[in-house]
Amino acid sequence: MKIRFIPYQPHCFAFGGFEIQMLAAFDAISGLDADIKKLDWWSRDRNFDIAHCWGLDLANYENVKWAKRSGKKVIVTALVGYYETAIQKLKFNISSQIYKERLIKEMAVNIDGFIVLNALQGKIIHEHYKIPYDRIFVVPNIVHESFFEYSKSENQDQNYTLIVGNVCKRKNQLNLAKACIQAGIELVIIGPVIGGEEEYGKQLELLISDQPNIKWIKGLPENSPELLSYYRKCHIFALPSFVEQQPISLLEAAVLKKPLLISDLAYGKQEFYKNSYLVNPNSISSIKDGLLAIHQSYESYLPDPERLQSCTSENVGKAYVSAYKSILGVH
Repeated sequence: MKIRFIPYQPHCFAFGGFEIQMLAAFDAISGLDADIKKLDWWSRDRNFDIAHCWGLDLANYENVKWAKRSGKKVIVTALVGYYETAIQKLKFNISSQIYKERLIKEMAVNIDGFIVLNALQGKIIHEHYKIPYDRIFVVPNIVHESFFEYSKSENQDQNYTLIVGNVCKRKNQLNLAKACIQAGIELVIIGPVIGGEEEYGKQLELLISDQPNIKWIKGLPENSPELLSYYRKCHIFALPSFVEQQPISLLEAAVLKKPLLISDLAYGKQEFYKNSYLVNPNSISSIKDGLLAIHQSYESYLPDPERLQSCTSENVGKAYVSAYKSILGVH
């Protein structure tokens, strides 16, 4: 099997958890029963079997079309919304008639396989895009092996709450910081301000400027020893985002047996995050109450790390290869 990876956009323009997963999946598949390479946009070599596109959105519309015209199988790793509210469902229905979702539906018909993160996203692909279940494959995100190694050693709790990820409105660092200030809880924020969110970053900077109990580290390399150390020493891991799919940072914290504080939304109710404290991301008091509740009954909110074994690089790599073989009809 010859596989070629196609990113959603150049990584110099945007790079986050999705892109980290793309590269982690590439490494996990390499060395298994597949010849995998990153597609060279300047090469005319068509000698491959599967175009693996990352992202079910308009940027891949032409990639899917031309791959199919060239006789290739196409598989897409898709991040889809959960459409939890009536407004979200209405917007999807309108868009599917006159705007973006109409084109995505056209594209979806030509896709041979869809990789989704969990069963709920598989159901959404099935119901919203009319894709049969035999073309849908559930493959979770990868947690780097260093986290599994660290999980074997004793945690060094220093009683602070940790949040990791690009600083932006979606991830809601501002409300978390306000809740920590009200609760008198130490907070460590790790992540740079994402492009276009500079004003949000300034609001956060202003809020914490006179707060000695809040520390903002504006970026650490993924899976670095320093980042792992912050994970290992935190008391609570929090991510009260407004929108997520399957945050890697939560998986990483769960592997290290850290209690999780997550928004009371579909992404927070996945099996990997069982026992998490769920909060209203719009409510500072709800987030504060959650932090205090975890401090008062720490053991009640510990995750089950055994559930995370499917997130090892080895198991995810095998799951991808299985999906490739399925769409090629290879057994």
